Amino acid sequence: MRKGIWIALAFMALLAVAGVVSGLEDTADVNLTSAPQPLPPVTVVDAVIGTHAGAITVFAEVAPRWQVDLRPRISGVVSNQAPLALAGARVSKGDVLLQLEDAPYVANLADARSVYESSKLDLRQAQNKHHIAMKDWTAAKPGETPPEMAVHLPQVRVAERALKATEARVAASEYDLRSTTLRAPFDGIVTRRNASPGATVNDGDILFQILDDSLLDTQASVSAHEWALLSKDWSDLAIGVFDERGVKIGTAGIRESGGFLDPQSRKHQLFLEVKPLEEGRILPGAFVELHLPVRPIGNTLRIPESALTQNGFVWHVDRGNRLQRFAAQSLFRDTGEVVVAAPEELAQETGLRIVAFPMSAFLPGRKVAPMDLEQSK
Repeated sequence: MRKGIWIALAFMALLAVAGVVSGLEDTADVNLTSAPQPLPPVTVVDAVIGTHAGAITVFAEVAPRWQVDLRPRISGVVSNQAPLALAGARVSKGDVLLQLEDAPYVANLADARSVYESSKLDLRQAQNKHHIAMKDWTAAKPGETPPEMAVHLPQVRVAERALKATEARVAASEYDLRSTTLRAPFDGIVTRRNASPGATVNDGDILFQILDDSLLDTQASVSAHEWALLSKDWSDLAIGVFDERGVKIGTAGIRESGGFLDPQSRKHQLFLEVKPLEEGRILPGAFVELHLPVRPIGNTLRIPESALTQNGFVWHVDRGNRLQRFAAQSLFRDTGEVVVAAPEELAQETGLRIVAFPMSAFLPGRKVAPMDLEQSK
């Protein structure tokens, strides 16, 4: 009897628990279905389908147009060096940088001049013999042409050639003597010095390195795709030169272009002359950004760089506020934006609402709540 009472009580408790659980499930269902989930917000920017131009950014190094390693033609001992011919010094064309001992070359010049005077005498004697022989022949055999040997004509020719040889030797000796003085070939800055008074130098040793900072050049490499985007009317191109902070410091004009491909990179080469906006603003050896103008390209979109995903898609919100995407062909990048070709299926549209910050969880056709960029800030 007592066992039956406990069984009945346990059964009634089980029914009570089942009723409570059933009530909780009904309440949860009502709460879930009665409050709709909000649409996920996405930030959009308006992009117009039309003709867009811009610039291709390339990096380049500024170099002096004229730079030379000064080497002596002759060997010798440094007898004197100009006090200002030090690294970092500015020199003018013709300034004396270094003087070598010239005694051996003075002696060589004196010897060459002596041989030259002797050759002049030999020629005069040969010519005199020729004239006497001609008079004798004419007197003995008038009207006949004498043999060359009979009138000493070969001796005259040999003496003439010997005189020319000694004259050239004198010029070479004078050149060697002048070479004992090393002068600056142009206005510039001494960037390197490897000579000191008393040192022995040999011909071919690099004694000074000088660069001219008044004329600056640079060289840019562009791919075949970028080359096709550039305008080929080089005379009208105004190329901006910017420093590492993005500040414009000069302009550049193209001197030559496109004649060959670089053997290593297989890119087109542009050779430019750089003109600083202010004197000294651009120095040789500086790395700069060049903004090469791109010709206007039709049926394109200018969008933020963040809108182009790593796998090459651009997301946009259609008129029904649903996500859509298309594979984008990037044409060029310009100051934080990228210009892409508009897809053919959207050619009838005049503009698109581009998703500025696409997410990997996006699915085509999903409804969203678009917000302007200013609203999302």
